[in-house]
Amino acid sequence: MTRKKMLFTDWRDIQCGAVAWLTAEGDHYRVSTPPEPQVPMRAEPRLVPRGIRLQAQPARKAGKMEGYGGWGRVIFDGEQYRTWYIEVNGVSMLGSGSVAHTDTITSVAICGIKSRDGYHWSEPTRSEISVPGQRGFDGMTFFIDPHAPESQRYKFIYCAQFEEGMFQPQLTEYFNRQPRHRDDRISGERRFGMFAAVSPDGVNWTALPKPFMLHPSDTDTTVLWNETLERYVMYTRMMRDGRRWIGRAEAEDFMHWTPVVPIIWPRLDDPPDYDFYLNGYSPYPDLPEYQLMIPMVYHRYTERSEVRLYSSEDGIAWNQIPGGPVLTPGELGEWDCEFIGTGKDLQPFGANKIAIPYSGTIYPHKFPRWPPVFAAASMGWASWQKDRLCAVTTDYEGEFWTVPILPSGRQIRLNFRAPMAGKVEVGIEGVAGRSASDCDPLTGDWSDKVVTWNGEPDINTPEGKPVVLHLKLRAAELFSVTFE
Repeated sequence: MTRKKMLFTDWRDIQCGAVAWLTAEGDHYRVSTPPEPQVPMRAEPRLVPRGIRLQAQPARKAGKMEGYGGWGRVIFDGEQYRTWYIEVNGVSMLGSGSVAHTDTITSVAICGIKSRDGYHWSEPTRSEISVPGQRGFDGMTFFIDPHAPESQRYKFIYCAQFEEGMFQPQLTEYFNRQPRHRDDRISGERRFGMFAAVSPDGVNWTALPKPFMLHPSDTDTTVLWNETLERYVMYTRMMRDGRRWIGRAEAEDFMHWTPVVPIIWPRLDDPPDYDFYLNGYSPYPDLPEYQLMIPMVYHRYTERSEVRLYSSEDGIAWNQIPGGPVLTPGELGEWDCEFIGTGKDLQPFGANKIAIPYSGTIYPHKFPRWPPVFAAASMGWASWQKDRLCAVTTDYEGEFWTVPILPSGRQIRLNFRAPMAGKVEVGIEGVAGRSASDCDPLTGDWSDKVVTWNGEPDINTPEGKPVVLHLKLRAAELFSVTFE
């Protein structure tokens, strides 16, 4: 399979290498069945990376939105930004969170808004849905389902409590599960289901009559169709020992899901008052193999928060990218100075940028929510330069070799940053005239710099043959490699 671009959000494209054991004459003896008698040996590292680390890059705040009525997720659909949210009794504030738990419900509507620039939003469309016996709406999300029939292409997901006597067979099955596959927040008195409404166009919605799973996913949910797995995947909130975790479930068809299992929880080197509050799942635009989470971590002691960056190859095993938080509350007095929340997904955002929406407020998270407190919450954008979420970094000198890659083009372009006293050099293993020592050194701040060897940009390898790149860095940051 040809590769056009490598992002460095984890170690997947960097060889770990090995040590070769050699005699004084240069003979290589392997670990099994060396000849007798034993002789002195010396170690020679081969393709072992050294002197490098991964470094998450901080986002830049890019201003507040105007007229936004959603709850944190924005997608880019049909050359415009779109989002959806619930109104209860004509009020969006009653559609999610602690204030949503009203017992008197006269109407429930799904609203949609659009924007060309991500800042100025249209008047909402409203489509009432019939949801008898439901209340306490929360945990909303939406997605465009490429696996569904056209009549159900758009899906709106939410959590709600339902009345006693409803969906009893599902409750019975749920309570018969092993304890590790249940959530303590569901009981005979508290019944939570995950519900969906479907639409062919994102304007006219119809509620499905029963929950597709039982789970109390308040505040945060992500649902998508995974083309590689050929199944639906959900990332959602869990509670363990009173702390918020991030869990995952799968479904071969939308109405039958596995139990939710944990994938991310507070680290043991975190303070014990931290929760993983929002998952912020965001595959990288146009490169879905690079799966990211941009989770919000809640600090209970101060009721403030921070946003981190996580990476995964398979969407199941996740690691935090080093480098600290990528987004924090603003300075005191700014609109986001006390508490921020993660939006999703990463979207193209103007020339050579990507961004996520995020929420902010001047009040701590659990401050009593009088109407002015709720109204103080706003949405903004947090952006990065394209491909610059994470870097392979060295403060002094480092080097690494990539896994074998079948390039999609004859030139290599780098996205990197290096001061005048630093540099980046690129070699192609085993190709004459294309070693790192033949490379014309690269310095400066470039998003798309062509690599040359003694002035020649062609990689000089046969078509259809994989290559291994050797990259040498001095006081530099490397963000991506592109083949053209």
